[in-house]
Amino acid sequence: MDASLDAALVALGFGATIEPGVYALDVADDVRKAQLFDALRTLGVAFADGKEWCPAEVFEYLRDMNLLSGTFTRISWREPGRYHLVEV
Repeated sequence: MDASLDAALVALGFGATIEPGVYALDVADDVRKAQLFDALRTLGVAFADGKEWCPAEVFEYLRDMNLLSGTFTRISWREPGRYHLVEV
């Protein structure tokens, strides 16, 4: 993770976990989650693609619920060290 985002994540309410560079934040509802996803998108964070409610799918769900609008960056991995970014 880009360490330059540390202060911005803390300002959004994220707290560090036991593992360095990993942050967590519990949210009360989809409205708050949409606000955080929008803030993360503004910071240039890419949302991981994957299985079963990965962050990219949650973003799309929140957009379908009209809690978010616009595009975001989706990241998926082809193999270790090889990834793919796409605006969706």
